[in-house]
Amino acid sequence: MASGTTGVLRGQLLSGTSVGHPTFMSGSTSQTAHRFRRMPNCCIIGSGVIGLSIARELAGRGLSVTVVSRDPPQALASWAAGGIFPAQPPGDSLPPTATPLEQFTFVSDRLHSEWARQLRDETGIDTGLRRCGTLAIATSDDTSEELSADMRRWQRLGVRHQPIATKDLADCEPAVAAAVAAGTIREAVLLPDEVQIRPPRHLAALRASCQHRGVEFLDAVSVTGLQTANGRIEALATDDSTRPILTADQFCITAGAWSEKLLTLLGLHIPTRPWRGQILLQRTAPGFLRRVINIGAGFDYLIPRPDGRLLVGSTIEDAGFDASTTQTELTRLALLLQSLLPKVSFGPPEASWAALRPGTPDGLPVLGQLPGIANGWLATGHYRAGLHLSPATAVVMADSICGEPARHAFEAFSPERLLAPDGLLPH
Repeated sequence: MASGTTGVLRGQLLSGTSVGHPTFMSGSTSQTAHRFRRMPNCCIIGSGVIGLSIARELAGRGLSVTVVSRDPPQALASWAAGGIFPAQPPGDSLPPTATPLEQFTFVSDRLHSEWARQLRDETGIDTGLRRCGTLAIATSDDTSEELSADMRRWQRLGVRHQPIATKDLADCEPAVAAAVAAGTIREAVLLPDEVQIRPPRHLAALRASCQHRGVEFLDAVSVTGLQTANGRIEALATDDSTRPILTADQFCITAGAWSEKLLTLLGLHIPTRPWRGQILLQRTAPGFLRRVINIGAGFDYLIPRPDGRLLVGSTIEDAGFDASTTQTELTRLALLLQSLLPKVSFGPPEASWAALRPGTPDGLPVLGQLPGIANGWLATGHYRAGLHLSPATAVVMADSICGEPARHAFEAFSPERLLAPDGLLPH
């Protein structure tokens, strides 16, 4: 939308009577400026790991922050994630050949250790961040090619990795001895520096830290409209009768796979799409499986938890906004588990779940200022890496929102790269 316009931008939001004092209509009921409450410095739409991390970082810099959250934690992609962070090289820097995403991941990985300590000190919650190590394996020609490509990347970046002969694999990871004997596992590489985190604990710690820092939460609230004037977002409308109108100095959209739908309220088309992932939860004896098992490029995996629970994942499905599990994919995951641990008798799964990851056409996150909107910001599109990239995302977004120099490079993730030719939706 061109600068200087004022008007309806879809939803139930009507044009303002004056800049700073808009009137919102829902049916025949008028909600006017007297319903406004205190104006936060920043309103964040979405309470997944990205929204919570940005809120925490901004509040830590002294800003007043309100988070508008439609969904409960269990519905979030970050809550449902496996929580594995790909191994990073030792040292303080990457080689010049590292891509912008590899550089950003490296920075965020280093920040996670600091954040875990801070969160434990602030909230008493242990996020479960720990070095666990991973066995990357190949079980087919396709996964062998994927593993070879990963090895070339690890070599280029300096990630520690060690090929393990199949004859030695049972000594390295006794739980897979039967799969080795059956010829299921063809190749294996040990990555000693792979890390895991407990996503629900991390989200709980982030929220507790936000509350400790004074962040306000509007839970179970949907955004129904956004109004712009003079190239700025003036206010948003919600379906909450106690807080129907919310103004702020800055607005940041962190709604994951739903971000594009919110952007349509601004007339912007920055494509993101949901990719469904399903996970199966089984129980084994604590310590039965020592390390994470990744197959090929890591889309299929087994993740052991210290308490004996075992996550079996995952799927990558183009299912629209359907976040339900399917018997077909859960059966496939159960068969995957049985093929890697054929001598183990598993009972019924303890649980299963699905969530929607936010993807982009080029596979990169979308971070930065919304085109043509001086106080509008976007942080989404992290796909399968939202947990891992969340601290660095929080820092660079807070730098931008606060008008400070960015301390980490993220120009490659600018929203402008994904704009349609005219930047707007067709009218």
